Amino acid sequence: MQEQTTFQQNTDALVREQLVELLKGGFAPTVILLREFQFEKAGYVLDGLHFSAWVLLGHMRARQQTLLQFMKDPENNPDIWPDAHWPENHTPQSDQEWQQAISQFEQELEEMIQLVQHPETQLFRVQSNGKTISWAAMTTLHHNAYHIGQLKTIGRQLGVW
Repeated sequence: MQEQTTFQQNTDALVREQLVELLKGGFAPTVILLREFQFEKAGYVLDGLHFSAWVLLGHMRARQQTLLQFMKDPENNPDIWPDAHWPENHTPQSDQEWQQAISQFEQELEEMIQLVQHPETQLFRVQSNGKTISWAAMTTLHHNAYHIGQLKTIGRQLGVW
C-alpha cells in the first residue's frame, strides 16, 4: 500500500511539473516571445490575415482569463468556451499599453501555474460541466501554443526574429 501511495504522489508531482513547463511554453517560452515582439510591429496585419500580434495577444488573454476563472472557482464558472473574443482594434495605442497587456497575460498565467502547482488543487476532479482543472490547464497551453506559433510566423515576416 505504501508503494502505491508513493507512486501516486510521484505521478501527481510529475504531472504538475510537466503542466507547468508546458504552460510556460516549453521550448517556445510564451512570455519571452511576447516581450521580444516590438511594439512598433504589433499592429501590422499581413496580407491574408485578419489579425495582428496585438489582436492575437488580446484573444489569448481573453481565453486564458476564462479558463483561469474556471480553475479558480469551477462550480461558479462552468462556461469555459464562450464565443471567441477577437479585439477589433488592431494596434496598441502605446508601448506602455503593449507592455502592460503582456504583463497582465504573464500575471494571469502565473496565477494559473500556482494553482497547478498547489498540491491541494484537485487536477482530475470532474466538475459539473464534465471538465477538470487539468483539462483547463492543457487547453490553455494548447491554445497559447497555437497562437504563439502564429505570432512567431508574423514576427518572422516582419523581421522580429
